[in-house]
Amino acid sequence: MRRRALAMATVTMLPLAAFTPASAALPGEQDRRGPTQRIAAQSIGWKPCHKRHRDTNRPQYRRLECATLKAPLDWKKPSGKKITLAISRLKARKQVKGVLFTNPGGPGAAGWTLPLIFIDTDRARLLDHMDIIGIDIRGTGYSTQASCKDAYGGTYDSRDRSRSNIRAMLFWAQEQAKGCQKYGGKKLPSKYVTTAQTVYDLEWIRRNLKASDGRKVKKVHWVGYSGGTWIGAYYARKWPKSTGRFVLDGVVDFSGSWQSFFDTQPKAFQARFEAFARWAAQYDDAYGLGGSQKAVLATYERVRAVAAKKYGIEVTRPDGRIESFSADQIDYTIISALYSKYLFADLALTLKDLVSAATGDASRKPLAGRAAQNPYAGETPTFYNLTCNDTPNTRNPRELVKFSGQSGKKYPLAGYSRLMDPCAYWKKVPGGLKLSRPVGGGLPRVLMVHSMGDPATPYIGAVKAHKAYQNSRLVTVADEGDHGIYAGDNPCVNDIVENYLIDGVYPRRDVTCQGTAASVPRVADRAADRPVNPLLRAWELSASGRG
Repeated sequence: MRRRALAMATVTMLPLAAFTPASAALPGEQDRRGPTQRIAAQSIGWKPCHKRHRDTNRPQYRRLECATLKAPLDWKKPSGKKITLAISRLKARKQVKGVLFTNPGGPGAAGWTLPLIFIDTDRARLLDHMDIIGIDIRGTGYSTQASCKDAYGGTYDSRDRSRSNIRAMLFWAQEQAKGCQKYGGKKLPSKYVTTAQTVYDLEWIRRNLKASDGRKVKKVHWVGYSGGTWIGAYYARKWPKSTGRFVLDGVVDFSGSWQSFFDTQPKAFQARFEAFARWAAQYDDAYGLGGSQKAVLATYERVRAVAAKKYGIEVTRPDGRIESFSADQIDYTIISALYSKYLFADLALTLKDLVSAATGDASRKPLAGRAAQNPYAGETPTFYNLTCNDTPNTRNPRELVKFSGQSGKKYPLAGYSRLMDPCAYWKKVPGGLKLSRPVGGGLPRVLMVHSMGDPATPYIGAVKAHKAYQNSRLVTVADEGDHGIYAGDNPCVNDIVENYLIDGVYPRRDVTCQGTAASVPRVADRAADRPVNPLLRAWELSASGRG
């Protein structure tokens, strides 16, 4: 758990931008569900999922069923070429009160194992009364995969603002954009990997589904985390008659663009890193990183400077593996661990190892750029395609250089890396499927959940989305910084969400719950299956099948 968890990147991570917000409906779309009604429904054949990988072969997971169905590549041409959509299901254990769609965010994370987190977190009432559906959205998991020709060309230090290094990073961004748009897969070209196409896929799945008691599914409920809040809000806007009780947890500001959202992340990650530094300073006897927040941050800066100067630091792990960290890889290791307080101890141990290695003979050879092995190869391409296709990018490369430099000076952990943004080179394809923004009045109810210190989806964006989506309630979690709250360690949030999802009890006003930040463990000794953070557990389940 210790080392594996630090690779977690389940959610909207930087850098990037982009959604063509449009209010125009499709031609002849007075019937909002027209395209999904013009092709014949399919029979869904459920089969056990447990042979897919070792984690889903555990006895408690063997109830999970999997299926696939065909969907149009382009919903503007519903009778045209088809792709595959993969879904999973946990049938309600007792009386079925509804069908719950789930999404783990990313945007672009595979979702077929997500229903299992509700077993791990013992959400008994939810498991009793909801058919819980996991979905690999187009481009991910066992659905038709998106792909990009990787532009890995070396290890860069985003703080190096020399002309040659800036050119190299911009060239990477340009090649990554080209690798997705020009050299992506033929089965699912880049221009069809959008939130608009995905929202139609979800309605198509709803139309073909039957509840486990045999009834037609007239409305779907929703639990979407992080990037799944964006998708859920757009679905509610497009298909209000099909929208049941929607929960948006860790809200991406869907009232704006992906670019404006990603611009807010560096400040939030810096604040969360400072919170970690305060925590680590309490345990200087265990980690030796410094006895104050200022001292811990200074330790990080010293270690990072060594990695930048010597092209990386090599750390020997307890099992004998040698792991190399460039300066930027140190930053991304920290960023990944800031998603959950339950990764703080792992991060502190890693920084302790880096301090020890930095005082020795660190690697003096440039580190080769590398891509992590990932059988779920469509996740990163889907992330690039969704965030670059969806909304406009308004900066040219010169403006991006200036902005990233300004952001980096204020928020050095993540601000400088905004430079590596493929969306700055993305070529907009005209004539694509479009959606209206999910803002204003007259929309279906949604319940938003958000922690005030969330670094991945900053709280300021949740407040903006809440104000823009008028028929919403916001559950604020104070004194908390975890990303993803429902089905975790907060009883107040769990009760509010399930009273809404299962019983239809909608809060009369916005609510504040107290966070559980004080429970962050001193050492990395938690039991492997202890439910702590829903997205951390979702990542662990997904990671267990990655090779």
